Amino acid sequence: MAKSGEGEEEQEEYTLREDTLAALNEFLLSKNDSVAEASFPEEDWQLSQFWYSEETKKKLVDECVSAVGEDGGNIACISCPSLIPLFLQKEEVESGKVKIRLFEFDLRFQGKFLLNSEDIFVYYDYTSPLAIAPQLQQQFDLVIADPPFISAECFIKTSQTIRVLSKNKETKIIICSGSAIQDLASRLLNASITTFKPEHENNLANDFSSFTNYPPVLL
Repeated sequence: MAKSGEGEEEQEEYTLREDTLAALNEFLLSKNDSVAEASFPEEDWQLSQFWYSEETKKKLVDECVSAVGEDGGNIACISCPSLIPLFLQKEEVESGKVKIRLFEFDLRFQGKFLLNSEDIFVYYDYTSPLAIAPQLQQQFDLVIADPPFISAECFIKTSQTIRVLSKNKETKIIICSGSAIQDLASRLLNASITTFKPEHENNLANDFSSFTNYPPVLL
């Protein structure tokens, strides 16, 4: 039989090991986050890429996850790859309650983001707005899009893609684009401007706004 003193020492040693393990795990997680940030592709201005600020990324991701509700759902991200790392950190995404897909032209993101060992990247060219695989059509409860160019042509074609991806009339839509497309957003997607103005890591000269076709939860 072990003496009570020995039992207490063993318990203290075990507790210390738990604390040490927790600290180690925290260090490894922070290291992985740093590596992920360091390896994230730089903006390609030829593709009109401008990454969101950290505050904007968090705000948009939180809005998307909150908007699909407690039951979760499928979220399509069109031309907004800088949101994906934050999505992958959300508990709702890790558990599978919320599923995401990135529709993106830049092939640097192909194979970069895996969810349950599956690549979430889908090649997408806004100039071919209807070229969506049948198994992805009418599958999404929420679509968030940042059309690569602030032009009527780009917005109209992106809107066509949004309609193809939307599950039904109840699908929620978030648009981040120049304030100049406000009338188009209203006419094509029944989306209204919100008070939230997305910001970018490198200050963008254009007046940027966000639009939703539903009363936003957090924006």
